[in-house]
Parts: sequence; structure tokens; C-alpha cells
Amino acid sequence: MTHDLPVTVAPYLVKERWNESPFMQAQGLRAEEITPGEVALHLAAPTPAQRGAGGPPDAINGGVISYMFDGALGYAIVSAQLPRLLAAGLSPATYSQVTMNLDITYLAAAQGESFRAVGRVLRAGRGTAFAEGELLNSRGEICATAKGIWRVFWPRQ
Repeated sequence: MTHDLPVTVAPYLVKERWNESPFMQAQGLRAEEITPGEVALHLAAPTPAQRGAGGPPDAINGGVISYMFDGALGYAIVSAQLPRLLAAGLSPATYSQVTMNLDITYLAAAQGESFRAVGRVLRAGRGTAFAEGELLNSRGEICATAKGIWRVFWPRQ
């Protein structure tokens, strides 16, 4: 998916929005590799509370994987919507969205020293957006994949 938003603007605005999310910050997630329509999140050092709980004790929990995907796919959508917002003269702060569906396929125990969730936009419309992604461990192995649907709320003009 291509966009007209300058590559230098998208990372700044997405990181600004990311830094306003206390939940994602508290989880130890860092936004990286931000381009319009694609965002990668990095979990550098999972805490003991983020590991175990049913699977191998050194694997990160499925709930951790879920919020990594929600963040990566959701923020990829935010980055894809920025061109429309800016073209309409709207502030990115006036835009919001909610997750309608997040389907995760767990392929293998997510074991590793660090993890990277990548989200890519498949389609971003005015009312609904679709994204997909994968979770990779520090060895580059895909541990899980995800597809999701988001409801988009545009500000009234």
C-alpha cells in the first residue's frame, strides 16, 4: 500500500501518539520502523510476568502476544490514515479507532530473548480498516500471525 505522506512525518506523528499510550508504555513496548501503513513494535526484554502461564516457562504469554498485535496492527492503521487527516486539515488527535476483531494464529511457543510484532495495513477505509501481521522472535522465527478489523471514527468537520 502506498501513501503520499512524507516518510519523515509519519514516524513523528505515530511515535507522538504512541508515547501518549500509558498502557503500551507500561508493557515495555517500543515503536520502531514506522512507515505509512506499517509499524513494528519491539519487546526487548520480557519480564517474568510476561512469560509462562500455561506454555513453556520461557515463552511469552498469549495475552502479551495479543496486545503486541493490537498495538502493531492498530498503529499501522493510524499511520495509514494520517495522509487523509492532514489533507483535510484535521489534527491527528481528533482521529480514533477501536478493534472490532483480532484473529491470532499461534504457530509455535514464542521463545526468545526479544520479540518483534509487525503490522501492515491491507485496506484502510473511512469506516473500517483491515490489517495483518506476524510476531517474530530474536532468531527471526515466526511464532504467530494475526489479522484484524478496526472501526474508524473520523472527526466531524
